[in-house]
Amino acid sequence: MAPVILVTFAGRQKRMEILTRYIHSALDAGIIDEWHVWDFTRSQQDHEWVTREFGPVRYMGSAAPYQSNGSVAPNQALRLSATITNDLHIAIVPNGSEDYFELVVGGWSNSHSVLRKLPLSQLKSFDRNDVPALWSRPTPGILSPGTANQIVLSIDAAGVPSLHVNNVAIGRWSELDLSSGASVMVRGGWGADLELGNVRSRIQRFVGNPNEQMPYWQAYDYYAKRLKTFSDSIFLKCDDDIVYMDLEKLSDFIEFRRTNPKYIVVSANVVNNGVCAHWQQVAGSIPEGVGHFERPPGGFGGSLWQSAQRANELHDYFLQTNSKHLPLPSRVIEWTERQSINFIAWLGKDLVHMALPKGDDERALTVDLPMLLERPTAIYSDFTVSHLSFGPQEQGLALDRLIDAYDELMRSALAA
Repeated sequence: MAPVILVTFAGRQKRMEILTRYIHSALDAGIIDEWHVWDFTRSQQDHEWVTREFGPVRYMGSAAPYQSNGSVAPNQALRLSATITNDLHIAIVPNGSEDYFELVVGGWSNSHSVLRKLPLSQLKSFDRNDVPALWSRPTPGILSPGTANQIVLSIDAAGVPSLHVNNVAIGRWSELDLSSGASVMVRGGWGADLELGNVRSRIQRFVGNPNEQMPYWQAYDYYAKRLKTFSDSIFLKCDDDIVYMDLEKLSDFIEFRRTNPKYIVVSANVVNNGVCAHWQQVAGSIPEGVGHFERPPGGFGGSLWQSAQRANELHDYFLQTNSKHLPLPSRVIEWTERQSINFIAWLGKDLVHMALPKGDDERALTVDLPMLLERPTAIYSDFTVSHLSFGPQEQGLALDRLIDAYDELMRSALAA
């Protein structure tokens, strides 16, 4: 069977904790095979939570800061499989020290390597203009762009570190004493992304370049560049604030996605999604007393999208339903306008079309790409999820109350 990969763009901790429990259950049940958590957080607190919560880093954008990657000790080497074209940065942080040693492998267009000593305060900075090198040597072509580079950092019994790259001895530094061991961090830099191929965890962390206003193109670009790796996969993409998921119907949703290739993307039946709410009401699943949910013009925006009050009322109505399902007029709604991509699925083979430009990924996936390929999108009625909020709703949304209610629903659903 095709591997199923769930992709989440991580943002805020409080909104994502409920989703985390659902996904762990789906992993445990074998419904999905891998969870790729993309760190697009905007606060240091959220970034630290994502780093602690989600397992080893697999990929880092060229501007991403250092990420932890294990430790090294006498006769206990650190081995990395690193796909990178230049400027592999390795930070060696001796235990108990206020300084660290930075190895740059294949810097200066893959021509030289250096070793520096810096204070720990410099870990988050890329500026090295005034930092002298403790060691430097020409290493022309040391990093291969055509294979995963094999990196071995070792410390001998006397505490002396050495480095091998692709079975070539790069350096041994007898003036360094690492007999007490050290933690190790890695990053790319200077236009070079870094992928660590020895990551085997089912939950993997991807760190995008920080401070981009609309950063999500980085994820689609990553998968599109690895079409051969992922062409047989089925992808699910969900927002980090999905607070309810009908796990009993998730396998049916995946099977529908697999067997209906004419749709470029397929959406779940989403609570608090303007297009879905319109069709839910057309089907009689949302009474008029809850509010009128018009068809958003062109599929974008609309009164629900911009109203905290309307979102509160819709969430409250859904939470008090016994079925936790708001059926659409038919099992499948074909759609040719824009829609919110709160929970969607696509086929790995369609990555050939998904090297998206920087900008609005939602419009690209639900308007521009369907128009180019003459393939509609669809909404699948039988799999229900609930989406907490859109940005315009957040002033006035009863966030704490709703999160508590969905947390209670999650606990009872997973205990059943």
